[in-house]
Amino acid sequence: MGILSWFSNSNDDNKGAVAAETSAGPQKPQAVKPCCVCLETKKARDTCYFDKGDEAEKKCHYLVSAHRQCMADFGFKI
Repeated sequence: MGILSWFSNSNDDNKGAVAAETSAGPQKPQAVKPCCVCLETKKARDTCYFDKGDEAEKKCHYLVSAHRQCMADFGFKI
């Protein structure tokens, strides 16, 4: 079944497949890649490390913890 026929077909089976895909939720690491989740915490962590330089370990630890927690919430084990 091609992409166009999949979208244009009004069969209820296709609607169920779409619902199943979208309801997979963030608890399935296979559904999303680690690079595509927690973008806000990742950006804040990286910015802090670039800005603080040598003091980053001390001053950015809370951002690292927040990013790790966000990743864990999506089911990734860090």
